[in-house]
Amino acid sequence: MSSVISDIELKSQLDRTIADVDQSAVNLPVANKQLRFQTYKNLFVLCMAFLLQFTAFGAIGNLQSSLNTEANVGVNSLSIIYACLIFSAIFLPHPLIAIFGVKWTLVICQIPYLLYVAANYYPKGYLMYPAAALVGLGAAPLWTSKCSYLTDTGTIYAESKLVHKDIIVNRFFGIFFMFFQSSQVWGNLISYLVLKPKEIETNGTVVDSNEKYNKCGVDFSEQEYKGIAVWNQIDRKTINILCIVYICICLCSIITVIIFLDQRRKSSKEQISVMLRRSVILLVSTVKHMRNVNQLLLIPLTIWSGLEQSFLGAQFTKGFVSCTLNAKYVGLVLIAYGICDSIGSLSFGQLVKYVGRWPCFIIAAIINYSLIITMFIWKPSENQIYVLFILAGLWGLADAVWQTQINAFYGVLFVEKDEAAFSNYRLWESSGFVLFYIITPFIRIRIALIILLIFLTLGMCGYGITEYRLRKNKIKSNQVAPS
Repeated sequence: MSSVISDIELKSQLDRTIADVDQSAVNLPVANKQLRFQTYKNLFVLCMAFLLQFTAFGAIGNLQSSLNTEANVGVNSLSIIYACLIFSAIFLPHPLIAIFGVKWTLVICQIPYLLYVAANYYPKGYLMYPAAALVGLGAAPLWTSKCSYLTDTGTIYAESKLVHKDIIVNRFFGIFFMFFQSSQVWGNLISYLVLKPKEIETNGTVVDSNEKYNKCGVDFSEQEYKGIAVWNQIDRKTINILCIVYICICLCSIITVIIFLDQRRKSSKEQISVMLRRSVILLVSTVKHMRNVNQLLLIPLTIWSGLEQSFLGAQFTKGFVSCTLNAKYVGLVLIAYGICDSIGSLSFGQLVKYVGRWPCFIIAAIINYSLIITMFIWKPSENQIYVLFILAGLWGLADAVWQTQINAFYGVLFVEKDEAAFSNYRLWESSGFVLFYIITPFIRIRIALIILLIFLTLGMCGYGITEYRLRKNKIKSNQVAPS
């Protein structure tokens, strides 16, 4: 049974230990060792829990457009997740954490992910859609709880080591995302190893179901693809096996948190009605914040962030990978994406310190422009599989910039209104996800690429103007400031 540790208890224990240093100097190293063990134990448990959960959920999400194509259940469920996430981010995190504490909020919000993965065993709308809605509602409290846990434990540990809290907190977040980003590799590797192509017996000879659709790539159409009687199908038995494996992984994640993670409870005297009132105030401030010129300029770039991620997870995997090979290879190709995304997140995080923010944005934009143009002119084929790995890897490298630097830019621009600003960020990024997941089954990839070009161009123009305005304001403040 896990112990319950509040911020006040840990801090007071730390204060008492330091105050009694002259009387019990021998006990200080012991207390510090206990705190160190407890802190890193909880950090490792949190890292492993998210690694396990998103190994299963991330990989099954990548396969939605390739496996669950009947009535577009797969991509529709993904759009429901991001639509519900908008509501969840504004109203649910603070009340849930106040009622259940951080640990049990994590557990409660992990359960919908398990239900969604389980629903893929029998992927019908009446099972997938409610599970997807629950995932969307649970996502914001889950991530808020994770951020709160890492920040609080990092701050307390920093006090014991007498170092600035930012150093420890940044280190903890770096360790966490090292584990988290690797989930792309493990989840996709499992899907590649488990899934097998469907085989058909013809005159006593077993052959692969490989009737080809000849418009893979830029001319791919979901409607035409589904119209072919025999195509690169995956054996349903192997899909069920994959679902069972992922269900077990999700269960291990939940059990890990229940058994090993210490409780942390935010001490709050506010009533639930007051918290809900604060959520409504956040909603109003989110809408009002849209009148900010810088926020308006960043809307296209924020939508682009959602569009480019959903394009890779839905249309690229279906129109380039599954169509050319089969869904078995989706996981293998996306391993390249996950590895390059992880390396890029670390590399660009360091590079921005030396060259500044705008060169990183320019590099990412050039990569995406090049990849989109390549997709327009390249016809995928089985003897050029390596190109798919290159496309996915470079897309992951560019995505690393968008995910890290757009977030950071919001933090720099809107210091005094960060909550409303990041609420806008979640709103517009989720809108990009929802837009592409809804229209994906009804458009050719050519149209999707044109939409991507439009939003990338508008986004970079808006970013350029915003960066110029920010630098201009800095110059003005420096001139006004006394020498």
